[in-house]
Amino acid sequence: MKLVDVHAHLTYNKFNKDIDRVIKNMKSAGVSKVISNGLSFDDNKNVLKLSKKYDIVDAALGLYPTDAGTILDKDLDKILNQIEKNKDKIVAIGEVGLDYYWTKEDDKKQRQKEVLQKIIILANKINKPLIVHSRNAELDTVELMKFANVPVIMHCFCGNLEATEKADKYGYYFSIPVTIVRSKTFKKLVKRVGLDKILTETDAPFLSPIPGERNDSSNINLTIQKISEVLNVKENIIESKILTNYKKIFT
Repeated sequence: MKLVDVHAHLTYNKFNKDIDRVIKNMKSAGVSKVISNGLSFDDNKNVLKLSKKYDIVDAALGLYPTDAGTILDKDLDKILNQIEKNKDKIVAIGEVGLDYYWTKEDDKKQRQKEVLQKIIILANKINKPLIVHSRNAELDTVELMKFANVPVIMHCFCGNLEATEKADKYGYYFSIPVTIVRSKTFKKLVKRVGLDKILTETDAPFLSPIPGERNDSSNINLTIQKISEVLNVKENIIESKILTNYKKIFT
């Protein structure tokens, strides 16, 4: 098996005590690559350290959308410079995007958009894919990402039919979390966009297939099984196609 996880947070404190064992278990489960996504300047530094230590971990550096809504220009420049400086050590820019679930104020939403626009410009400049958060902001995110000249991966996308069709038309990819095992939303998404645009993710340690338990990339096999069931396509074909999609974007 060669499973891939395009969106995890392995620097999160829930992994502090046993990350060596977690990595070993992921390898045993057939995981060949996991992209650990950064959320802040300091988290990005930890992601780089982790990717240097473990061969199956690749780095994506980013800025969490809710923080983007209040960030000062000098702090944003610091993160943008950090990303550009480490462009040869990362495979993507992420996690970035828009979040209207936690952010209600219009001025902060506007700031998120301004920040994301600057991040898109940087992604185009250094030619790195974007791993994008869009919680309760799917249509705005989809429209803004049109300006990206690099692959766009919609992380944990829960948009309606209109937003999904637009994202699909614009050529974006969709990373499917393990919660597809119990989520009608992601089953619908898989049917709507098809295998050519699908990747797998965990958002580990979050979005566990069993509520309350810690998630990690070893659970990707459950996603493959469920996609196989939803599309009525053999698991080995699903796995192979997702790996092909991954290599097309990240290698």
